[in-house]
Amino acid sequence: RRDLHHAQRLQVRPSQAPRGARLLHRPDHFDRKTPMFTTVVNILSEPVRVESWTEAHEVCSSGKLMKAGAEKVLAQMGSKATAAIDQPSMSDKDKFSCLTEPIEDASISADAFMDFVKSFLTDTMQATELPDGSIIEERSGFLGEVGMGVKTFAKHVVKQDDNHVYCYEYGEDESLTELSAVTHLQVHTGPFRLEWWNVQTPGRRAGEAQQKVLQPFIEQVLKSLQEA
Repeated sequence: RRDLHHAQRLQVRPSQAPRGARLLHRPDHFDRKTPMFTTVVNILSEPVRVESWTEAHEVCSSGKLMKAGAEKVLAQMGSKATAAIDQPSMSDKDKFSCLTEPIEDASISADAFMDFVKSFLTDTMQATELPDGSIIEERSGFLGEVGMGVKTFAKHVVKQDDNHVYCYEYGEDESLTELSAVTHLQVHTGPFRLEWWNVQTPGRRAGEAQQKVLQPFIEQVLKSLQEA
């Protein structure tokens, strides 16, 4: 369209953000200079409109959210083992993961862990097992551990032979069609250790979640212009 050819890209630095706007980043990715998202805001003319979308990048996360999940599982197992964030992966030393120390005091052995995961999801987390063996979980949110109560959906696939659990994250998409990320859980034996990491699905996002971020930002910009 004609107005797209004349679009201007707006870049907002923290010092330029209107009062009330929130600029968020993940410290681990910030320190490594590996952005999770790039948000583009275009100011269009004839008529004046605002166009925005977010490009999600394929990045691996192994920080506090992974640790929160690990600690919940360890507690359910009755283990006092701890989990550490951003550790060199046991599967790929060039990547990072959330890794537990050797688990020696749990009531569950490495060989029985996959069956434990299934019961943990269905009994403790109230997830639903489907006839194909996959497990659908409806929960308070992927960010539930930090108090954000948005309802989100995930599908767990347990690969017994590989000692691996895949958790397909669909965010608020109840239809389970728009994949946002995959969380991996790898079981290691000799010694018994658990390893978590999350890989974000790359792609362009322009849905309700992005609208919720853009709307208050635009309102603050317009308010600042009116007060200027």
